[in-house]
Amino acid sequence: MVKIKICGLTDEKEAEYLNANKVDFAGFVLFYPQSRRNISTEKAKKIINKLENSIKTVAVTVSPTREQIKEISRSGFDYIQIHGDTEKDLIETAGIPVLRAFNVKNINEFDMYANTSNIAGYVFDANEPGSGKTFDWSSVKKFSAGDRMVILAGGLNADNVEEACRYLRPDAVDVSSGVENDGGTGKDKAKIDRFVRNARNA
Repeated sequence: MVKIKICGLTDEKEAEYLNANKVDFAGFVLFYPQSRRNISTEKAKKIINKLENSIKTVAVTVSPTREQIKEISRSGFDYIQIHGDTEKDLIETAGIPVLRAFNVKNINEFDMYANTSNIAGYVFDANEPGSGKTFDWSSVKKFSAGDRMVILAGGLNADNVEEACRYLRPDAVDVSSGVENDGGTGKDKAKIDRFVRNARNA
């Protein structure tokens, strides 16, 4: 069964939505003030304290510094998800497993990380992460991830996640804007419920 990651949590009550659906991963945007979902590690910890222990936590970053990675590692996250430019040395020494994210701009860098031991999985995202836009899913099929997770992100929602799962057979699907309130702030429980149900139907 496909695993499910709900990303961009900003409020403690949203933990209840994830618990009720028994999702697999919870994502928190850190050190990226350009995002409306950006929160502090302290706020992330308060939300994490409300999550069931079975839900793995993911610190989502863009081109993090060495100090930011250290803070994330010290804060007890299960994974760090890295978008943008990052030295391979930082990935190797992160202290926690890394989910390396690729988008249309840097997807051809995939092979560079084949021998990077600390990578637990790959996130395939749209050109603008968090934008709610999809991309050509067929572009992912040419890559061999071996025993690492393949996580599909980018514009997924309850209406297209079943199709995406059937077409690509990813290990996990990742959603943020697709389960947000119509106003674009905070998560919508009904949308999460429907997304999870459709993903698991695939």
